[in-house]
Amino acid sequence: MSSVYQYRIEKDRVTLTVRLRSGRQLEGCIFVQPSVYRHFGREEPFDLFNGPEPFFPILTSDGEPRLVAKAQVVEVGRIAPTEDDHERRITSRSADVELMLVDGTRRSGSILLELPSDRPRVLDLLNSSGDQFIRLFADDSISLVNVAAVEHVRPLD
Repeated sequence: MSSVYQYRIEKDRVTLTVRLRSGRQLEGCIFVQPSVYRHFGREEPFDLFNGPEPFFPILTSDGEPRLVAKAQVVEVGRIAPTEDDHERRITSRSADVELMLVDGTRRSGSILLELPSDRPRVLDLLNSSGDQFIRLFADDSISLVNVAAVEHVRPLD
């Protein structure tokens, strides 16, 4: 007799906050895979939000499952940095920036200039990444900001 659970894919939970274009905020968990094809290690929220699928599932803090359209997400916040994130920050050039979002929200932090250049620029990263969301590092957390929700970027360096 086969079990329904034989087809289950093991996932890890990541707690975060999602702010939508409507102004609503969802707090809860997303589910990431223990490994991913793009890099070594587990799937990270950055991978999930920049993946080709237009929707993602979240289990809200009140236990309600939701399927959310990525295009409606302004930012994803309160992501706890992993060991890989700490390593990435140490080994990459970074730039301090202030992001002005279309709704008037300001976000400050560092973005990593992981480009094949000896003199990478913020403009180069923004124009060449092709990702829908960019990472913004703060002292104790990471935010993902939807590029479509950015009005302008002010380099602080």
